[in-house]
Amino acid sequence: MTARALTVRAIVVGVAIVALATTPSSAAPEEADRRETEAGELAPRLEARAILPADASARAPFPAAPNADPARARGSRQPVGGFSALTQARGRDSFWAMPDNGFGSKANSRSFLLRVYRVRADFEKARGGDGKVEILDWITLRDPREKVPFEIVNEDTRRRLLTGGDFDIESMRQDRNGDLWFGEELGPFILHTDSAGRVLEAPIALPGVKSPDYPADYRAPYEGPANLGRSSGFEGMALSQDGRRLLPVLEGAVAGDDPLVRRVYEYDIGRGRYTRARREYRVADPSFLVSDFTALDRDRYVALERDNFEGAEAMHKRGFVVDLAAPQAAQPDRRSGEQRSDARDGSVAKREVLDLLDLADPAKISLPARPGDIGLGDPFSMPYVTIESVLPLGDDRLAIVNDTNFGSTGRNPDLPDYSDFVVVNVPRLPEPERERGALTLAVIGDTPYGDDQVADFPDLVDSVDRDRAVRRVIHLGDIKSGSSTCTDERFRSVVALYETFDDPFLITPGDNDWTDCHRANNGAFDPLDRLDALREVAYPVPGLSLGERSARVRTQADDRRHSEFVENQLWRQREVVFSLVHVVGSNNDLAPWFGAAETPEQRERRLDEFQRREAANLAWLERSFELAERRDAAAVVVGMQADTFVPGAPGDGFTAVIERLSELSAEFGKPVLLLQGDTHSYLTDRPLPDAPNLTRIVVEGETADEWLRLQIDPGSRGVFSWTRERGF
Repeated sequence: MTARALTVRAIVVGVAIVALATTPSSAAPEEADRRETEAGELAPRLEARAILPADASARAPFPAAPNADPARARGSRQPVGGFSALTQARGRDSFWAMPDNGFGSKANSRSFLLRVYRVRADFEKARGGDGKVEILDWITLRDPREKVPFEIVNEDTRRRLLTGGDFDIESMRQDRNGDLWFGEELGPFILHTDSAGRVLEAPIALPGVKSPDYPADYRAPYEGPANLGRSSGFEGMALSQDGRRLLPVLEGAVAGDDPLVRRVYEYDIGRGRYTRARREYRVADPSFLVSDFTALDRDRYVALERDNFEGAEAMHKRGFVVDLAAPQAAQPDRRSGEQRSDARDGSVAKREVLDLLDLADPAKISLPARPGDIGLGDPFSMPYVTIESVLPLGDDRLAIVNDTNFGSTGRNPDLPDYSDFVVVNVPRLPEPERERGALTLAVIGDTPYGDDQVADFPDLVDSVDRDRAVRRVIHLGDIKSGSSTCTDERFRSVVALYETFDDPFLITPGDNDWTDCHRANNGAFDPLDRLDALREVAYPVPGLSLGERSARVRTQADDRRHSEFVENQLWRQREVVFSLVHVVGSNNDLAPWFGAAETPEQRERRLDEFQRREAANLAWLERSFELAERRDAAAVVVGMQADTFVPGAPGDGFTAVIERLSELSAEFGKPVLLLQGDTHSYLTDRPLPDAPNLTRIVVEGETADEWLRLQIDPGSRGVFSWTRERGF
């Protein structure tokens, strides 16, 4: 690899991370509720974004220009262009990003070097980031060992650098040995190089298929005219999870095929040949193109589809999950249009998970806009003609970037498109009915307490992060001890610790966080003022978790009757509904503020807050169990801070919530897990006689040396199992 460095100044936000999110916060609560009820899922949401400007360039041995041959010159630069493939690179938020052949055709791209750039994005997110992209270094493809048997543009040069006049690379994967595999369109070929970009073998032709640009001086797969349209080759190519097979997909239809069918091939890397397996991927319109294809897991893949329009005319820029292990897709009834279970068309099963023209951006990450820009704000869209790169980032997140085509004007009719990298949080990415294996979560509460635990807390974070099975972290309230101050600075410093978890971090408030802040050693604060401050710091974007990899959840902020309760949160994973409910110690805020010194005005405000929150909590519990019933959930998990069953302690503040929880649990009939904190001592029991299906865990608190490892397996008899992780 030839190392290069180039810092690019981004004028506007560029690489974007897109996520499936809740209905935009500006939508009416009734509309949000209907959308949930009808779709049963959250909508896409922009999570982060960063831009590489349209005029980004990098050093090169010769300049690149349309319709020009290579001509060496000192100080030359090549335009970077947009990207047609995206894979992970070393370093945080770093990617290998691959442009295609340059200026649009074999004939006019003879001076455009084939390269793969390593880029780092400082993503703009809801809580910061400058939205800039830095080019760190690159790989230039070359053929010094003369493995390419036909004449290339730089045929008689020592390094034999490859250009867009030789190949039109559109997809890229890296195998377990570090070798690079490129899907291209001029053959179409598979091109195999080492990790430094040196060609290792002759281009691999596709049996029975060739394009109009197939090299005249290279043995063709058959005699006769081309049967594949120009620029219809391997736009997408997945690498199987085990690293043994490539699955290239033709972007367009082969002559004689159903015009709705796109062929999916299989290439065995170890044996060096195509297998006999061939699948059919079906699009809804003959003009739709398959623009990328990448693996999610052993059987499931993500596909991007697009039309050939941009800007306001763009209609189809969508993502699908393709399941090669699922039954073949049902063929629609010709008269009704409905899927018929008794008719199979032989194509792979797929389901839509993402519309890139309709993404929620409640945090307004995509703003500000330039004059003439379209598709920025809430909702956000990617109205580019070619969106050709998708990369799964784990859990429910996808990274996506567009190809700029050196002149496309999808974002702004008067300005060339920039490279818009996006990551998408996609709750529908995992298929709820077919998720495999157990879900693992980390549960903590009442931590960190005091300076010593603050100092030890990074060790707890590290212990959780090292467990690769953990998918989310739940904190059951009390971010500080009952004798420490309730200042804004303390809130911010502790929340900053929570932000260091790799996984989404979800928290429900505790009494030490606001109710008890009236205490003199806490600063003698007004509790409701501290509740407002806590909400501002811990829930800055309603429905968006903390943590390095934030997740989108439902929030009661969407309910106009109870919109102040942003902390009440709800989500579904592994056929299980999770609900965080704001129920705190100190008798759920019925304990008087300032003790006997509480004034009548303070008492009135305290009771008013209690009544509003109790109504919200009851509504939230009902909404949670209604979702569980509607989605036929295997279990329900409810989390709250208060230990509501302390013998001898005042408990009238909990009565209504616990009675309703008991009723809902009994009606549900399946396993229910109640997670609580507050009293700091680990405990498990079944405290509700009328709901024997409810199990309670009180997590160990006042420690930074323990966390609860909760496993959830809907296929197991009890659904829930757990261990205490200590002494790390």
